[in-house]
Amino acid sequence: MKIQIKKSAISAALIIGLLLAFSISASAQVRSLKGKVTDENGDLVVGANIKIEAVDVYRLFPSLKTDKKGEYFQILGNNQTGVYRIIVRKEGYRPALKEQLRPEIGEELITDFQLTPGEDQKFHFEMTAAEKQDWDKRYAEQQEREKQRALWSKEVTARFDNGIALYDAGNYEEALVEFSAALEGLPEKPPEIRSGPLSRMGDCFLKLDRNEEAAEAYEKAIELEPENASFYAQRGVALGRLGKIAESQELFRKSAELDPKNAAMNFYNLGVTLFNSSEMDKAVDAFKQSLESDSNYAESYYMLGMSLMNDESKIPEAMASLKKYIPIGRNSEQVQIAKEIIAAFE
Repeated sequence: MKIQIKKSAISAALIIGLLLAFSISASAQVRSLKGKVTDENGDLVVGANIKIEAVDVYRLFPSLKTDKKGEYFQILGNNQTGVYRIIVRKEGYRPALKEQLRPEIGEELITDFQLTPGEDQKFHFEMTAAEKQDWDKRYAEQQEREKQRALWSKEVTARFDNGIALYDAGNYEEALVEFSAALEGLPEKPPEIRSGPLSRMGDCFLKLDRNEEAAEAYEKAIELEPENASFYAQRGVALGRLGKIAESQELFRKSAELDPKNAAMNFYNLGVTLFNSSEMDKAVDAFKQSLESDSNYAESYYMLGMSLMNDESKIPEAMASLKKYIPIGRNSEQVQIAKEIIAAFE
């Protein structure tokens, strides 16, 4: 009887040892991903959406959110080799992506992110076939513009770059001189190489409230580069200031058609011109179209709310729009106005 007890005890000890060994071995095979998400100031970003995908053999892991420390953690499993990517999104910030992540066996791979303010957008692999086609088209156009700029002389390039620096510093008169000089230094052919300085001259004219000259500069730029959506939008701004509302609206629509990615901004601009001409119902439609294109386009929530205030029956809808604006609005004065309006009605 005693011998049996000893054998039983030895067997139990053996089993426990084997189980422990197996447990240690198993835990050593676990791979995991973890990290912290901060903004450009180094502050923690709480509640950011974390999407983790295995891309060699596709697998989508359950969605995560960063905790109160701005951190996330995902166990990948035992012996689960592979290549991973992580996509981070948070309202009010541009999405962030890290690819080709290959955690080793037993490794806790640290992958941190820093988000910058901006609008949400799709990465190339998230796009539909039509969206990819549009993106490829715009990329090809950008490459073509780079080729055109390669034809500029060093002097023209220097004047143009100096113009940009002056413009960014708020010296619009001086910038205009530089862009004009750059334009004069360019050959007549190929004509499209002249659109860059012309459009930047238009930008200066807008800032100087010389709207007739701005509209003329953008018109010339459009003639040279008719597929550039931004030229239509900027000419629309100039004509809107001149009270040419119908023409302005058509230009914003054309810009949205040429560049669906920036449709939110173009419909916003259209809404502003309608608002300023007291066409409130049409303005409401334009701001709603802007938000359909990009639900994070903050200023459209504000202007939608202000437009709806014109109709007493739509006050609740206006309040809802202003409430959506407050947490994502970047114009502190408008945020305060929105808060005061809401407080007055509640």
